[in-house]
Amino acid sequence: MAHPEVRELVVPTVTGRTSTTLAADGARRAGTVTAELAAKSTEKFSVVGVTWAPGTASTPQVEVRVRTDNRWSGWSLLKGDSDDAPDGAEAAHARPGTAPLWVGNSNGVQVRLISKSTLSRSAAPADVKVALVDPKTLATDATASSERLSGSSTSATPPYLYPAPAVVSRSSWGADETLRTYNGDGCATPSYDTTIKAAVVHHTAGSNSYSASQSASLVRGIYAYQVQSKGWCDIGYNFLVDKYGTTFEGRFGGIWNVVHGAHATLWNTNTVGVVVMGNFDTAQPPAVMMNAAANLIAWKLEGFYRDATGRVTLAGKDIDVITGHGDVMQTACPGRYLFAQMPTLRTTVKNKIGSFNTPIYSRWQALGGEAGWVGSPTSPERVILDGRATRFVGADLLWSPFTGAHWVKGGLAAKYRALGSAGHYLGFPTSDEEAGVLGSQMNRFQSGAIYSSEATGAQDVYRVFYANFTGLSADAQRNLGLPTASQRAGRILGSQYQPFSSGGMYWTKATGGHDIYRSFYAYYERLGNNVTRLGMPTASQRPGAVTGSQFQAFERGGLYWLSSLGTSEVNGQIFKTYQ
Repeated sequence: MAHPEVRELVVPTVTGRTSTTLAADGARRAGTVTAELAAKSTEKFSVVGVTWAPGTASTPQVEVRVRTDNRWSGWSLLKGDSDDAPDGAEAAHARPGTAPLWVGNSNGVQVRLISKSTLSRSAAPADVKVALVDPKTLATDATASSERLSGSSTSATPPYLYPAPAVVSRSSWGADETLRTYNGDGCATPSYDTTIKAAVVHHTAGSNSYSASQSASLVRGIYAYQVQSKGWCDIGYNFLVDKYGTTFEGRFGGIWNVVHGAHATLWNTNTVGVVVMGNFDTAQPPAVMMNAAANLIAWKLEGFYRDATGRVTLAGKDIDVITGHGDVMQTACPGRYLFAQMPTLRTTVKNKIGSFNTPIYSRWQALGGEAGWVGSPTSPERVILDGRATRFVGADLLWSPFTGAHWVKGGLAAKYRALGSAGHYLGFPTSDEEAGVLGSQMNRFQSGAIYSSEATGAQDVYRVFYANFTGLSADAQRNLGLPTASQRAGRILGSQYQPFSSGGMYWTKATGGHDIYRSFYAYYERLGNNVTRLGMPTASQRPGAVTGSQFQAFERGGLYWLSSLGTSEVNGQIFKTYQ
């Protein structure tokens, strides 16, 4: 982990004077200088950006030059990125400003803000600051591209899923996680959206002159600037892709999750924000970078069953599923050369995805699709053991070649997830939810079931205990009741126990599994650690020798019940007689 240093210098307001300014086409235009920091020596920095107080009527033109290797550069135009912004509560403490610019190892800066000469001075930005970011150099920077998250979702058996690309994790690129509370504890916990409906493509509009070993440092610089100078909770983008084709994890929250980003205000919701690192108003995007971006977007869209060449309505606007930032907001992002490649990017992603007509997708459609009760996918379809799973708003859908596709919802799904889903002993569901015994709702699984009732909540029963429970008569099931907790270790070494509403089930390898209920259960449990004198049950409760009595055998004795006597232990010859 690195601890970047951000130093901020005030850019003083100046009496308006006419100057010339750079235009996007490289020409110079007349304008009025409204704020200026004279050339100044500084501590070392590699990333520069400029911010100002909220409330400015229009984004000023910001120019900067830096001193590197004792030589001053020419003036560079910083892209105003007021449209790359958070929304909701996060926006309340955000400052408008420029995109950060990578300048390499520098130790001097000069800044000026120039507005159109017709702009009134009252509309000029106030509280202007230049941020100089030293992201530090880490020994791991040169190897960050090889230290990646690899959550591959591909499968050798059809239907094929596009694999998750290798992603450099936040820890590998040196994210300082303490920065996530820099703007308050409310920033520590990420926000999540419902689903992913589109990908918004950006460019950083910064330098194209960085080496592969500097990419992680650049990501740290963007992170520090957006948090410490712009007042955001975290880095705004969900993913960053450098010009060498390396993909970096962006905003905290997990690459498989639907993390709410800060990159396109109203279009932050239900989108994935992908930024390519460079200025593609001035240069062509490298093919290796575009292919990496396509791999990333293909993985994110396919898992949510989105058509890469389709359209979707978000925030009241009809847009492409893969859209440029400038298609939803008034900005030149992601640059004219990348904009020209957007149709090719969409086609490339579609070809990489192929068909997402998986068994889960087909079952989802049969249940009404996104407009039906199951609703939108909330996490992508992924491989789990020899099957697949997708979470939706209304249910989880799971499929394996041995069970088919079935849904689990509500409290049953919550319990199943908590147990580890198909990775638990239960395995994959073999039924949709159905009515269970004793007024319960249930799902059946390969090795058991989950039962849910208002009184007991959702509880699992599996393997031997499930076989025993389903093998009981209806009367015995009523006497035992529904499970009230999961199976756990019993008091006797090597035993297993599971409580039910009116009894329990017990198992050892030597005795097998047997139920105890009602008065026998109450007596047996009162023994506590003294249960060893009876041992484990070796059979279920049955009628005794005397009319109206009940008897149950244990390893070293038995329990006998008669209404006039209650429950008693029997041992020795009496026990042998009852056996």
